Amino acid sequence: MKISSECAACVFLQLMRTLDHQKENNPVPIQAQVMGHLASRWETLDNPGIAVYLMYEIAQKNTHETDPYHEDKRTANTMAEAYWQQHPLLIDDLENRFLYAAAANIIDAGLGDNTQRLFLQLDQAIQQGFARNDIRNFVQSIPASGKILYITDNAGEIVFDRELIRSLRHKGWHVSILVRHHPFLNDITRDDVNDMGLSMVADNVLDFGEDFTMWKLSDDDLQAWQKRYDGVIIKGIANLEALSHRNLPIPALFLYRAKCPPSARLAGVEGNTNVAWLKE
Repeated sequence: MKISSECAACVFLQLMRTLDHQKENNPVPIQAQVMGHLASRWETLDNPGIAVYLMYEIAQKNTHETDPYHEDKRTANTMAEAYWQQHPLLIDDLENRFLYAAAANIIDAGLGDNTQRLFLQLDQAIQQGFARNDIRNFVQSIPASGKILYITDNAGEIVFDRELIRSLRHKGWHVSILVRHHPFLNDITRDDVNDMGLSMVADNVLDFGEDFTMWKLSDDDLQAWQKRYDGVIIKGIANLEALSHRNLPIPALFLYRAKCPPSARLAGVEGNTNVAWLKE
């Protein structure tokens, strides 16, 4: 997803929320450093995810916090587990498990909202259904016993990802999940996967090493997917930013909550709606 006019304000808002979350007493010098660094590169950035990555990298170096969202992630996962126990779906109910996973993308501690409030909004998000639903076309493009790569996003929603993966496995597909190696905002890491039992649900758990981020994938890296997978499910806004404009060699289903105008425009939907957009 290319940078648009709204992205600068969004990046700065995320910076303020990050510094506020870390209780930084003197945020102005850090803000100035981030703004100066990004301003010098803004016109050359390939996508807004790079700007967020650079912002967070500077903030992390100045605050010396390596995992500031650790407790938020634990809270979100605990609440998501409780929600799932209270609102379970049959394992054959694949479409609604997709819906839960998309709507749960609303659970994002990095947006600075109260986690409890986000779970109150989750019910409303699920009741909306999909504003765009390309799920049938995606699953029909995957052969029986085919291989799916599932690219994860945030804590909390990972519970619903796990249950969607369980259903995909039940249908006969093989699923590998991709996670971060080290903490970044409230994204899922390999340690979180073990804590959440995902390693017992997915066929494989993958990470791309210590300095990995999705926008660093080369064209050759992406083309290699064609030899390993029959399709890919891509969760969340950050992964949408990094991959939606790239040449993907296999059917790619972007599964997310349209939390910003550019992400809504990309799928042709209104804002604050659930999206399952197939890029072929």
